[in-house]
Amino acid sequence: MELIDYPNYGEKLYVQTLANGLTVYLQPKAGFNKTTAVLGVNYGSVDSAFMLNGEKVVQPAGIAHFLEHKMFDKKDYDVFELFNKTGARSNAFTSFTKTNYLFSTAESLKENLDILLNFVQIPYFTKEKVQREKGIIDQEINMYKNDPDNQGYFETIASLYPNSVLANDIAGDVASVDKISLDDVELAYRTFYRPENMSLFITGKLDPDETLGWIEANQAHKDAPVPVEVKRLMVLPQTSSETIKHVEMDVSRPKVALGLRGNDPVPVGREGLKYEIAISIMFDLFLSENAVEYDKLYHDEIIDDSFSWEFENERGFHFAVISCDTAKPSELIQRLKQIIAEIPNKINDLAAEFQLQKNELFGNYIEMMDSEEAISGQFDGFIGESVTIYDEVEILKSMALTDVATIADSFLAHATVQSVMIQNRQQFPIDS
Repeated sequence: MELIDYPNYGEKLYVQTLANGLTVYLQPKAGFNKTTAVLGVNYGSVDSAFMLNGEKVVQPAGIAHFLEHKMFDKKDYDVFELFNKTGARSNAFTSFTKTNYLFSTAESLKENLDILLNFVQIPYFTKEKVQREKGIIDQEINMYKNDPDNQGYFETIASLYPNSVLANDIAGDVASVDKISLDDVELAYRTFYRPENMSLFITGKLDPDETLGWIEANQAHKDAPVPVEVKRLMVLPQTSSETIKHVEMDVSRPKVALGLRGNDPVPVGREGLKYEIAISIMFDLFLSENAVEYDKLYHDEIIDDSFSWEFENERGFHFAVISCDTAKPSELIQRLKQIIAEIPNKINDLAAEFQLQKNELFGNYIEMMDSEEAISGQFDGFIGESVTIYDEVEILKSMALTDVATIADSFLAHATVQSVMIQNRQQFPIDS
């Protein structure tokens, strides 16, 4: 196994790529009683179109999320029940670019690893089960359609990336899910659920050599998949001129979401993480509770405690979404755009504020180091390098305000903006 040492933190990461292509990351944590394992698949909602052995394939929106659901549906056993019998907690989720299956346990690590690897790598699909799952996912889609915050987020992304795979909800919609067939599910599984397109990260209470031996024994009993040539196809057309999309929903107060689509190139690996951390600090300097701009918005009664922002940097795209409940939606959008426009001119004067934000972020990382769930949640096995939370801290330590200013300028200079207002019909005239 390759050993990556983090002497400043007394931690080690063991890395091994198995003969079948599965990459295993093992990080033992001394003094921990629990272990968390995440089996990741480099496949998400944006991967519905691809070239397979030279032929173009376009599958219905939502198929990655649909496949995640189907992995738990077996012929003669319940996956969650198997985990529950060992005392483990299990879960799974699908994002734009990844599907993760995970468990946490304080005992029976070998048994739980076998459950995890077997239920993901040994599928069971039938026409009847595919058809039955459609009704279950339709209910989930309709539930989220009635969630104003969820709708504001995905409507904003759809406005930033119109006529693209990102304009679709991760789960798809009722119509696209209805189109999913058994053939679609089997083809998606054969194409992407391959050992070389997966990573297994385990941290907490474990012995690296023993754990790797269990994994190798499990993989040795499985047939190698037939080799395929896959090229992902994701076209992201440019946005049209800036608009404010109005959505009518049953809300007590209007909601606003403002999105910024990054159009500048983002590096991969450590440099990509540096970019993410810099953008996060930029937003904290101007939109966190400690920022002057936030304080003005709050005291002008334009925002409240629902105010938040998030930044996503994924394979092939990056964007930010700022959202809040407000009685003054038009004014909030105008003020946010003004704050964003002034960032390049103001950021270099915030040396003291930068150090405070940097220290706060460093404290957050130190806190995460005491949680195997947080450590595994930060890890991404598909960015081209073995980069852990400890690498992120080192990147943060070496970051200067000039780094943040340079990266912020690159992001903002090329970004396009779209906004969404969610209101009751009678609220539309407010502050306009």
